[in-house]
Amino acid sequence: MVDGGSALEDAEVLDAPKVVEIKPEKVIEPDIRVLVSRDRMEAVLTITLPPGCRSFSMDEVLEKIQKNGIVFGVDQNRIKKAYDCPGFSVTCATGEPAVNGTNGSIRYQVNVENTGRPEEREDGSVDFKNLNLFTMVQPGDLLAERIPATPGTPGTDVLGNPCAAKPGKDILNPAGKNVQAVDNTFVAAIAGQVLLANNKINVIPVIEIKEDVDVSTGNIEFIGDVIVRGSVQPGFEVKAEGNVEIHGTISGGTVEGRNVVIKMGIQGMHRGYIKAMENVVAKFIENATVHAGVDVMVSDVILNSRTSASKRVIVEGKRGLIVGGTVMAGEEIRAKVVGTHMATMTALEVGVNPMLREEYQQIRSEIKKVNINIEKTQKALTILKSMDQSSMSPDKREMLLKLTKAQFHLSGQGETMKKRIAVIEGEFAGMRDGRIKVLDTIYPGVKIVVGTLIKPISEVLKFTSLYAEDGEIKIGSFK
Repeated sequence: MVDGGSALEDAEVLDAPKVVEIKPEKVIEPDIRVLVSRDRMEAVLTITLPPGCRSFSMDEVLEKIQKNGIVFGVDQNRIKKAYDCPGFSVTCATGEPAVNGTNGSIRYQVNVENTGRPEEREDGSVDFKNLNLFTMVQPGDLLAERIPATPGTPGTDVLGNPCAAKPGKDILNPAGKNVQAVDNTFVAAIAGQVLLANNKINVIPVIEIKEDVDVSTGNIEFIGDVIVRGSVQPGFEVKAEGNVEIHGTISGGTVEGRNVVIKMGIQGMHRGYIKAMENVVAKFIENATVHAGVDVMVSDVILNSRTSASKRVIVEGKRGLIVGGTVMAGEEIRAKVVGTHMATMTALEVGVNPMLREEYQQIRSEIKKVNINIEKTQKALTILKSMDQSSMSPDKREMLLKLTKAQFHLSGQGETMKKRIAVIEGEFAGMRDGRIKVLDTIYPGVKIVVGTLIKPISEVLKFTSLYAEDGEIKIGSFK
């Protein structure tokens, strides 16, 4: 009985229907990816929709972006574009990069290149004697401005983290010699040449020319001192408000300065011109015109030149020779030998300031010109005034007016020059007599002028001193 029952139960179990477990259908999610760049300055959104994936909302995309920590520079329009057009990658957020600071700099207000550009004439041609090689400034002139470095502007990455900016490097103080700093500007402390050296701007009172003054340098004009290691070639000029030192010769050139020192000498070539506010010092002077506000000192010879000094002309070197031309000095002329045995015409003049004499002669010449113009103007006025004024043409009326004004102007000029002539004549009268001293020999053919007195030399004189006394030129001993 027991066994039978068990078999029946087993049969019932086998015949019972099977229960099948129904698993829920798998939901396919959209693939929303947010990739952040290595520098965290960009976030790229990519939405991929696998086949059969469920629908999703814009809020889910925004939530995904937020979960990735993207909080800065989010672009809603781009996110919507990615949402509307799955399968495309878009930059959904952009950081703001830091802006590094700028380095400090110097803005020069003068030319520091000194490249030299020839001066252009009015007709368009180029003057190659004026090359503008040097930049000259006056005290107080603005030379440069310093532009300070900036600290920069910090940025922010897409994760909201700050990004530090690198500050700019400040520039060192560029003020060199004779340059003053005023806040962030730099001005010249003295008059001179601008020179940039070792990143420093300098103003130097000296220009040094290491070769000849010729076509390679052009004319030199400077407010300080000038040193020329070579010579001054024919037709070229060196003009300075300071001293001029020439190591070679002046060969038919023009040199002007406070003191002019020529270590070799002056070969004037009948056109050389040298003028110093104070002293001229040279080994020799030949066929040149030389003026000095104080002294002319020559160690060898003055030959066939016009030489003048307000005080002294001294020629006492090895030869100490004056031959030909005219030598003038306000106080004294000293030499070893004057003239030659061939009776070369040579004039020595003392007792009158040659600068004043030159001005005196020039003014007298100008007075003659003014008087001639006044005479011409008066004749023209006489003719015009004799005409019937009521029927005079407008042109002639205008001419009458101009000539009347010109007459008054010329008369004023004449009076001014006459007054200056009177002043100079007064200085001539008050000037003490000069002296000429010759250590060795004065030859015949030499003309001596002391003040207003003149004495031609007709015989050889030795160890002589000549001076004015009792209305005549006396001859005494050298001492």
